[in-house]
Amino acid sequence: MSNKIISCALFFAAMSLAFASCKKDKKDECDLDGYQLKATVNGSDWCANQTLFADNAILLTINGIRDDGSTLTLEFDSTEVGTFVIKGDTNHILYTDALALGYESTNDNPGTLTVTQNDKSNNKFKANFNVTLRNPVTAASVALNGSVEVLYTE
Repeated sequence: MSNKIISCALFFAAMSLAFASCKKDKKDECDLDGYQLKATVNGSDWCANQTLFADNAILLTINGIRDDGSTLTLEFDSTEVGTFVIKGDTNHILYTDALALGYESTNDNPGTLTVTQNDKSNNKFKANFNVTLRNPVTAASVALNGSVEVLYTE
C-alpha cells in the first residue's frame, strides 16, 4: 500500500514539475488574428490591440483602436502597389490620442504611403506610411511612421 502511495506521489510530483516547466508563448498584443496596425507616434510605439477593421467601399478605410482609447484611421484612395502622397484630401490619416486630441494629415505637409500588397482576390492589404499630422485647432503636430496588414471587406 505504501509503495502505491509513494508511486502516486512521485508521479504527481513529476507531472507538476513537467507542467510548471512548460512556458506559455507570449502573444504579441499587436497581433489581432494575424493582422496588425502598428505605428511610432512621436517616437513612442503604438498599435491597435483592441479592434482593427478595414472596409473597401469608395476608399479603403482602416481603423484601429488601442486599449488606452487612442485611435488611428487610414482613408486610402490609392490602393495599388506603389508609392503615393498622403495629404488632407488624398490618402487621409487621422490619429486621436488617449486624451481625445485629434491630429490629421494636411495638404501643406504631405507624407508618403507605400502600398506593398493589395491581393484583390483575397482582400489582403499591406502598406507602410510616414507623415506628420497636425491638430487643426492648436497646430500641434505628431510624427507618425507605421505599417498595416489587414483583410478588408467590400
